[in-house]
Order: sequence, then C-alpha cells, then structure tokens
Amino acid sequence: MTIQINDEYLQGTITAREIEVLQLISMGYSNKEIASMLFISKLTVETHRRNMVKRMGFRNAYQLVVWAFKERVFA
Repeated sequence: MTIQINDEYLQGTITAREIEVLQLISMGYSNKEIASMLFISKLTVETHRRNMVKRMGFRNAYQLVVWAFKERVFA
C-alpha cells in the first residue's frame, strides 16, 4: 500500500524523513519495523515520532495520524 503526500500543504511543517515515518505509522507498523524498513535505529524512529507530536501540539501519535488524514496530508 502506498500513500501519496500532499506536498503543498506540508511546506515547512514536517520534514521529508518525518513524512516517511508518519506514512509507516499510519500503515500500522511498529517502531522496530519502521526502523528496519528505513535503515535507521528504533530510537531515531521514536525521536521523529515524538518531535512531530510535540511540534503539532498533540498528546500521542494516534492524534498525529488522525490529523494527517483529516487535513489531507496524504493525498
């Protein structure tokens, strides 16, 4: 399953790597699985997740994923 990104909406909000992480989160993958797919450490995935949640003012990654679909971040 591939999710397309609405680049126009995201200008300056979330980095390209964070988008990759967010896509995989929204597809239900665990931090460990995401780390393996992107060839990064599990801690790096957790850091990206935490940074996005904090930057957007949410409490958890669930709210982040809901926001992404509601705001049509994924086209």
